[in-house]
Amino acid sequence: MNYLVSKTKGVQGEFFKVLSSEKDIYLIPQNLENGVPYSPSYKLEEDEWFTIDDFSNKEFYIEFLSRTFISTDYNQVTKQNYSKLEYLCSVQGGTYFFQKIYESNLIKKKFLSMSATPVLVDSENEPILILNKIPDAIYDQDFDLLYFKKLSALTSIFRGIETLYKEATQVETEEFLKNDFIRLEEGYNVNKVKTANRKRIALAMDTLGTYSPQDQQSIFAYTKEYCGELQYDENHKFFRIKSEDDLKKLLYGIEQRYYTTLLGNEKRLANSVMVLNN
Repeated sequence: MNYLVSKTKGVQGEFFKVLSSEKDIYLIPQNLENGVPYSPSYKLEEDEWFTIDDFSNKEFYIEFLSRTFISTDYNQVTKQNYSKLEYLCSVQGGTYFFQKIYESNLIKKKFLSMSATPVLVDSENEPILILNKIPDAIYDQDFDLLYFKKLSALTSIFRGIETLYKEATQVETEEFLKNDFIRLEEGYNVNKVKTANRKRIALAMDTLGTYSPQDQQSIFAYTKEYCGELQYDENHKFFRIKSEDDLKKLLYGIEQRYYTTLLGNEKRLANSVMVLNN
């Protein structure tokens, strides 16, 4: 038997039983075997999934997964709780399917049932909750492995998982921009650094921590080679950063995203990065 449960919003939110079914509520995607260990610098292909192994030992592992699931331990969800639901979880043997609930998943309109005998249905008083074809996350208990597509969809399910792809804080961003190799010009300042670059700064700070002073100079020379339009003061050894685009180019350089093709000698930018194990 398969069981669908729901979790209400908030730290004190509770799990409720929604329904039981002999049919699979979610199907295991055929491409689930295309798992890639999670890396914030890697962009998934359409048929790939991120994975986190040894999941039960992570700080963001939830207690619900550690307990043997017994359906009678959970109260039936009531109509009063529908507006408070945060996510769904389908328990199908040793596999758990998670779906975050958005406003777009709830239908509160009249609709026409397109059957042999069409029926007009008014769902304003009894909203319809849409189950996505593909869940936001799948946990394989046997292999202690979590599969997912977007980390941002999991932050309200696995509290703290966002630390895997953190965004630099205001203080961290200020500290990064104060580095000797950066000179802000033309009114560009910390308050103009958007989310995408703050995430890149968080990665760059970790990367710079592994570089020696000599490594840094090599990286700056490499960045200059690929980004001729990014102004560099040879005398004082700093990049002139005047815009979000300038900062992005520098951050890509620190992460060594630029490369030249073997055939054709074409300069390119890697949209995502995966570390290969030799």
